[in-house]
Amino acid sequence: MTTWKKLSIYTSEASRWGTRPLHEAVIATALEQGIYSAMAFKSMEGFGPQLAIPTANRMAFPSDLPIEVRLLGQEASVEGFLADQSEMLKTCIVTLEDMEMAQYPTV
Repeated sequence: MTTWKKLSIYTSEASRWGTRPLHEAVIATALEQGIYSAMAFKSMEGFGPQLAIPTANRMAFPSDLPIEVRLLGQEASVEGFLADQSEMLKTCIVTLEDMEMAQYPTV
């Protein structure tokens, strides 16, 4: 049985990697490295180590809402991604979990 991993990366809208938003750079790099699935979730409200609580209030500009990027893949590819991208992820909270895949369609 193949071991799968879920990598969760917690960042914010304001985080950048070069000229791109960090979450976009993470997803593009995951695609290049053959990660099975990648998605980004934008939060309505939350806080991290900075202890600020940004909200999705339309009157609050500029916006810096929390974002979670979630990668799913086989153990070797996810752990390889994590090792290769440690510099990109140094400002993020990163969690890594074992997971059991109930269904994974091939395209």
